[in-house]
Parts: sequence; C-alpha cells; structure tokens
Amino acid sequence: MTVLTDLDRRHVASTVQRALTGDRPAEDDRFRATQDDTEARFVREMAAEAAAHLEGKPADRILAWAAAVVPRFVITSSFGADSAVLLHLVAETTPEVPVLFLDTGFHFDETLLFRRDLARQLGLSVLDLRPDLSVEQQDERYGSELHRRDPDVCCQLRKTVPLRRALQSFDGWATGVRRVQTPERAATPVVEARQHDGRWLVKVAPLATWTDADVSAYLDRHALPRHPLVAQGYPSIGCAPCTARVGDGGDARAGRWSDFDGKTECGIHLADDDEVVRTSTTPG
Repeated sequence: MTVLTDLDRRHVASTVQRALTGDRPAEDDRFRATQDDTEARFVREMAAEAAAHLEGKPADRILAWAAAVVPRFVITSSFGADSAVLLHLVAETTPEVPVLFLDTGFHFDETLLFRRDLARQLGLSVLDLRPDLSVEQQDERYGSELHRRDPDVCCQLRKTVPLRRALQSFDGWATGVRRVQTPERAATPVVEARQHDGRWLVKVAPLATWTDADVSAYLDRHALPRHPLVAQGYPSIGCAPCTARVGDGGDARAGRWSDFDGKTECGIHLADDDEVVRTSTTPG
C-alpha cells in the first residue's frame, strides 16, 4: 500500500510544474536522505512520483527541479567523453551545485587536463575524491596491477568506496547516465531513490532519455569541447589501464574492460552491496 496521500502527489506535481515554467520550487525536507524504514519508503515513493512527472521533460528543468527540491544536492562527473553536456547544464542552470570527480590515480593525462580546462571554462566548483590508498600503496597491499587480475576489487577501492563515503554528506546527486549506454542502464529512471551504506538518497539522471545524436547535437550547438581522446578512437573513457580504442562502428563501451567478459560497469551506478559488486568473469 502506498504511503503517499493525494496531497503529497499534488505537492510533487506542483514542484515539478514550477520547475518546468522556470520558477524555483522550495526545498523539500521530505527528500532528505534517511536510514529510517518508514521515511525511506516515503522517499522512494516521492522519487517515483517525481519521475513520472519529469519523464521526457527537458534535462535542464529536471536538473533545476532536483537542485532546488533535494536539500543537499551534488553532481558527479567522470569528465569523460560526453561529460561536457551535463556539466554545461550545471553551469547554466545550477552553478551553485558542486561537482564530484573521482580521481582514481589511473586516469589518462588527457582526462586530468580536460577536467582542469573544462572546470575553468564553465566556472564549476569541482571536488576531487581520492581513494584511501595511493596506487603504490594498493600495489603493496594487493599486489601489482590489481586492475588486470581483479578489476571489480580495483573499482571498488578506487571508485565505489570513495563516492559512497562522499555521498554521506549529501541527500541526492545527479549523473550523466543514459539508457542507451549499456543494458544495465536501459531502465534508468529520471529520478529514483537509491540505498548507499544504509541511507536512501535521491538519484537523478537528467540525460536518461538522450541518444548519442542528442549528445552530439548539444555539444555542437553550444560549441563545447570534446574529450581529446574521442578523436583518437576512445568513445568511452575511464581509467587508462582499463580503456582501449574501439574500431569504427564498434560499440561505444567495447573498449572498457575489454579483457573481461561481462564487465561494463565500475559499480558506482549499481545497487548497494556490502560486498564487491562482481560484474566480470575470467579474462577472455
């Protein structure tokens, strides 16, 4: 049985309508992250109600709604191939919202330069998140080249854990995830509640419905820079040791963890799990 009343539904519809017309709805404490089971159920249903109203709506309005309504809101970005789109929307719509960047220690030099230059160009406030262990310390503890032996553990240590720790300070976040990117992302809601370390937070995907053509058109229309490695055959860009070039016409994410069957995600977009999220099998 639903816990939302008709008044709750009308309230969500009203906040969405205000955002769609360019107004700024008031912050809603009911979207604050929670560990309480009853409150969590309410947050989940409120998020689902908002998703129904925001499905198919312009990305900037989805972002504006979330940044206004969710009490402590943040953006996450890989500063990868398509990242300039969401970051430009942030700069134009919600410039006060900080951006989190996972600095894994394994990024291409081009990614770090792209992150620096794009942040300056758009006037973004970017916070770098780093793992507990340096690359050298990880090698000492787990053996060298962990990413080649067990990429799931490496991703857990260098991406998933730092992000979940950072999200303890926020009530919700937005990502650039799109449904067309991977089968795992095909059912991505525009708004949902997700559990991380026992807390339910609001997760927003303003670009969920965008196609590759939509992304390309937006980059061209706003004269935004592409990640420099895209022109060199890298349509999807992650850590350097786990990212390879893709041939013409190949799947955009075919170059990610190409030596491991079944691995298409690092874990930060998957369901909460106290154990390492296993997505890969043996190298092959």
